[in-house]
Amino acid sequence: MAPREGAVEDCRCDFETADDATSEFFGPLLRDLTRRSFFRYFKVALDRPCPYWPDDGMCARRECAVESCADDEVPAPWLEEERNRSEWRGRGGGDALPGFLCEAVDAGPDAAVDRSFAATVDWSESGGDEVWIDQPDDESGMIYVDLKANPEGHTGYDGEPARRIWRAIYEENCFDLDEAPSPKEQLGQCLERRVFYKLVSGLQASISTHIATSDFGFWDVSSPFVNDALFVDRVGGHRDRLDNLYFAYLFVLRAVTRAGAELVDYDYATGDAADDAMTAALVRRLTLLFAAPEDARMSPLERALAREHVDELRGQFLSRFRNVSQIMDCVTCERCRLWGKLQILGLGTALKILLADGDAFGLGVLQRNEVVALVNTLAQLAKSVDSIRAWQKRDVRRATAKMAALAGLGLVVSAVFARLAWRRARPKAD
Repeated sequence: MAPREGAVEDCRCDFETADDATSEFFGPLLRDLTRRSFFRYFKVALDRPCPYWPDDGMCARRECAVESCADDEVPAPWLEEERNRSEWRGRGGGDALPGFLCEAVDAGPDAAVDRSFAATVDWSESGGDEVWIDQPDDESGMIYVDLKANPEGHTGYDGEPARRIWRAIYEENCFDLDEAPSPKEQLGQCLERRVFYKLVSGLQASISTHIATSDFGFWDVSSPFVNDALFVDRVGGHRDRLDNLYFAYLFVLRAVTRAGAELVDYDYATGDAADDAMTAALVRRLTLLFAAPEDARMSPLERALAREHVDELRGQFLSRFRNVSQIMDCVTCERCRLWGKLQILGLGTALKILLADGDAFGLGVLQRNEVVALVNTLAQLAKSVDSIRAWQKRDVRRATAKMAALAGLGLVVSAVFARLAWRRARPKAD
């Protein structure tokens, strides 16, 4: 498979630039960033029932299991926020500030008020209109998971159960089951369908790329593919899937840079001052990339999105992403379910950012889980791009070695035939 050339469809970037930037800048930066405490812990509900078909039970393989975090592993400030919220709910808290806080505020500026408590009572990882995956409204059943201790990889979850999940994702969102639309057909699709298909297809290609790698550690793109046949069958042999993977990667990267001001000002406190400072510095490096005017940086696709009725478009995407997150509840591999939910939330958060109406997107709109999912999704896509680049280079080296071997064999064969011809032409001895 030769390296792709030219521009990535619907993006203001070409394949070579994306490869070089990922290898030299984004890859190393994201590897470092996703090891930081803030981006290691994700809160998720993994035991929700499948709403679409009878429960098949959970995968019994050890590789499928997810280890949840003990309380002493989760950043202490996060647990303190949860205790505050729990206490608030126990007092009958709702959308407004707790009654005793209102009383303290009414008592005057000198009244004793726990300001840290007041700052956290309205924060939640639960569902609601702003979160783009389906989650419990009261956070019940949600656990913290250390992503570094539970990396995405080959768990043995495959075959018909996995294919049924992907079929349901496309079928439930009005896409053809048998084959992906051709590029010309995609141009004729409604905009939201086209974007949704490319993002989901790119995510599927990225996951397949991870499965085909030999080292399923947190990040090691230097290792070779152990299953070339699987990679070629699922990704490498399909130009459209490769294109969609790059599209999804650049789409999420664009969202991260678009939300740069909000992400730079975000609170990355985990209780480890040195680690938190490094996290904030890495985020600044990640987001402060472009100095061109906003409109000049927009791709043709973004311009098309900007011309649509944003409220209607947002509603259509929101319903589809929540539908996909419900389908993820039917994944019987717990670790696959974890990473599926995280990356669907990451893609949904990217769309949420890019569909924001100017000043309507402001500081505080993104929840912690969304920031964690957004950056980890970008890291997973970057890892796939890096892996494909490594595979392509290795493929070129193998092709070159094969050609050299064939050339050498040709020289040997030529020498043999020349020797035979010489012997036949030599005069026979008397």
